Amino acid sequence: MSLALGVDPSLTCTGVALIDTTTGDTSTWRVKTVSRGDTLAAKRARLREAIAGILAPVPPRLGVTVVEVPHSAHQFGAQNERIALYWWLVDQLMARGPVVEVAPSQRAKLATGRGNADKKAVLAAVRAAHPGVHVPDDNVADALAMADAGAHWLGATRDYLPAQADVHARIAWPPAA
Repeated sequence: MSLALGVDPSLTCTGVALIDTTTGDTSTWRVKTVSRGDTLAAKRARLREAIAGILAPVPPRLGVTVVEVPHSAHQFGAQNERIALYWWLVDQLMARGPVVEVAPSQRAKLATGRGNADKKAVLAAVRAAHPGVHVPDDNVADALAMADAGAHWLGATRDYLPAQADVHARIAWPPAA
């Protein structure tokens, strides 16, 4: 399978990118959601809306999905909801093919060569690497950096800097089929 998906899950604006390594076609989209309140039913509805928006354009089979793990240091906001979104999403994505996790610092290093790169640096690096692709914000940039890594793992040529190649090699990729 020649499709690599990258997902930067968020309760407010998820970035998603899909690369077809056979054709070189790349598509990106954002899924925005707003809080519906503090009831369990409202939280569930928001999570279901986010997952539906993320998965609607995704084909039923993928070569690999690369998804960013929620940052463990974030103790503010809706921590339980972020974790629920992550696990519900991973569950659905695993039905479509292998899923690989990357930490926020790995995602930044894949994009820029620096694990401590800020969102602006990641956005600039991804836009420079993909000049013909719509990258409206840092969420989509994060997703595209991860989809790019997945495409590279699937065999697409990627000119990585040594630091980028190093972090790519350290990711727990699934065994070759």
